[in-house]
Amino acid sequence: LDEAGQALFNKINKVGKPLLSLPALMSRGTSTGADNVFCLVDTEGKLTTRDGEPVDIEHDILRRPLYATDFTRYYFDPQNKEKIVFPYIVSPTGYELIEEKSLREKYPMTYEYLRSRKKELESRKQYKHWYAYSAPRNLHIHDKADLLIPLLANHGLFAQTTKDKEKFCVMASAGFSVSLTNVDTKVNLLYVLGLLNSKLLFWNLQIISNKFRGGWITCTKQYFGTLPIRTIDFSNPSEKEQHDKLMALVDNMLELQKKYHEARIEQDKELYERQIKIIDEQIDRLVYDLYGLTEEEIGIVEEE
Repeated sequence: LDEAGQALFNKINKVGKPLLSLPALMSRGTSTGADNVFCLVDTEGKLTTRDGEPVDIEHDILRRPLYATDFTRYYFDPQNKEKIVFPYIVSPTGYELIEEKSLREKYPMTYEYLRSRKKELESRKQYKHWYAYSAPRNLHIHDKADLLIPLLANHGLFAQTTKDKEKFCVMASAGFSVSLTNVDTKVNLLYVLGLLNSKLLFWNLQIISNKFRGGWITCTKQYFGTLPIRTIDFSNPSEKEQHDKLMALVDNMLELQKKYHEARIEQDKELYERQIKIIDEQIDRLVYDLYGLTEEEIGIVEEE
């Protein structure tokens, strides 16, 4: 950064509070170490392995895996046709592997299927028990997640999850989950989502993160978790008004994104795309105001 850029970076980080200190919980997705065993193709309720071999398994031990392709900027819409064998019990405070005896008794078909692939599972480099995932990574945090963050991004690609989070399993290739509403924070979820998807905070992330070709950067916890979230003094009418306006804009954006992705007529898509662009610009302008940027400082961000 040049002197002006460094001054701007310092300014917004002084105004904001690091995301993870709001507080917020952030965790990397899960690695099974053997996706070809645990992940099954679901075709109208009929399960097969990825190689096409039919499989009979109890459905209440299955979840839906989430990949990076299942969400994008302000839009969460899982499209994959897979289910994942989920041999874990999750509670609000933690998770544990289902004991082998209980697995065999309660889920006999699942147990037989996994046992038939035991050699393959034991050939993995990392696992604690032969039918456990190689790296489960905070399954209870993912069940409380509010936002999904991809591993790589070339602009704000962050999305809100749905309320039935317990039916999903966030995979390592999806990136990270972030939970706000299940920790002690007064910061509103939609407000934070608007900040994270803004040009200003992505500019901040570009500065501190690993860079790849084409403007892509990593969104790992060590960088993303430090993004400065502008806290609100709700006793200040002006700040509360800005907060509420940003929430309303993000709410509008979520609805427009849904309409855009579900539109079947090209003219409709073009209409929603124009509306999305307008809302995006309004969000960016409001975020600049929240962090107190001058026109010259806005120019630094927009130029990037």
